[in-house]
Amino acid sequence: MNEQELLNQLALGHQEAFTAIYLKYHGGIYNYLLKFTKNPILTEDLVHDVFLKIWEVRGQLDIKSSFQAYLYRLARNTALTQLNRISLYDTIRDEVMHRVSLGINDQTLMNAIEAKQYEELLQKAVASLPPQRREAFMLCRQQGKTYEEAAALMHISRNTFKQHLSLAVKSIKEYLMEHGDISLLILLVSLK
Repeated sequence: MNEQELLNQLALGHQEAFTAIYLKYHGGIYNYLLKFTKNPILTEDLVHDVFLKIWEVRGQLDIKSSFQAYLYRLARNTALTQLNRISLYDTIRDEVMHRVSLGINDQTLMNAIEAKQYEELLQKAVASLPPQRREAFMLCRQQGKTYEEAAALMHISRNTFKQHLSLAVKSIKEYLMEHGDISLLILLVSLK
């Protein structure tokens, strides 16, 4: 079966076509992304994200030129987006660590009453989540479980776990943005 036939079958939702495309391109995409990330675990996550995106948009794929070029462009954009998120997280973490290092008496550091109020706000945000999202958040962000450990405990796949965790974090951010002061909330969430 040629590539165009595979893409046509993929658009119809045939898993065999998806598997064939995955097997054909997985190694190349992995090696390409590894050059960006220099991290095999992150790279494997990104490869899965790329192919998940292909599966999700399979019905709308309208490749005018080369599917391979489209796939590599998608992989590059996925990697850059994730690396930007990591960079932002590192910047926030560095700022939090700087504030903490200033000491408890510094005016810029929140006082104990504010900390308690924001901890309660975070707990309300977590409590408002649907059960699986709440469990995913608590296992990973509060108990320090890896994605694999948490997915095993929840009896779901790693990708399903990642989806639950991503939606949980998004919901919590929205709740905190609606009910609190963002700078203090970033401090609180970053220390978790």
